Amino acid sequence: MKIVATCRTLNESTHIEKFCKSYSEFADQILVADGGSTDNTVLIAKEFPKVKVRPYWKKVKCEGGIWRNPDGPHIQFLIDWAIREGADWIVHQDCDQRPNKYLKEEIRKILSETDKDFIMVTQIFFWGIDMYLPKLSRAGDGWMQGLWAWRANAGIKIIDKMPHYTFSLDGENNLDLDKSDRDLRILPPKCFMHFGWPTEERVQEHINYYRNSGLIEGMVHPLQFGGAPSLIESWMVE
Repeated sequence: MKIVATCRTLNESTHIEKFCKSYSEFADQILVADGGSTDNTVLIAKEFPKVKVRPYWKKVKCEGGIWRNPDGPHIQFLIDWAIREGADWIVHQDCDQRPNKYLKEEIRKILSETDKDFIMVTQIFFWGIDMYLPKLSRAGDGWMQGLWAWRANAGIKIIDKMPHYTFSLDGENNLDLDKSDRDLRILPPKCFMHFGWPTEERVQEHINYYRNSGLIEGMVHPLQFGGAPSLIESWMVE
């Protein structure tokens, strides 16, 4: 069983080392499609034996003279690459997302034993390094789930909705796993963690980027839609 982890990068020197180190613990291979980093993202990634890096050159022009790698095609590039590398399972994450220790410890066993095609995992949205946003991380009395991995032969395709994207099987309709029996849902203490808002400075950069590019003109501070942060729970650790 070959597990291939994938991520897209663009000036991710803050996150790439932790991403590669985390996935090296259980993945057989890590594929990084770099969108033109001008920092040392690529050099750091290439230090890990399991990592392969390829450039992804396609860009589209947004407002304010801002150029961006188109989200959907960038991810599709990684999926196609993983299949060519002989993946049995593909994991896709952004560079600021990583599995917690409990998921890393058990995932190979889980994937080898399941007959399902899609793996949904609880996702935790961090605020800084020791707090998280319960309003985004919870769904009612349970936990929010995100598609984390799938069989390489499941036929996943990406529909581009820049700056967002959706998963599909036919390239036209969104994949709705709530109406499927093909998914396995993994709950706490196993989860993956999103470190998208490490500092207030980074938050403001994020807001300004999406406003100035016109991608999300009404972009607001995460606490306006994410609610008040709480201290992380004991299982939210790497």
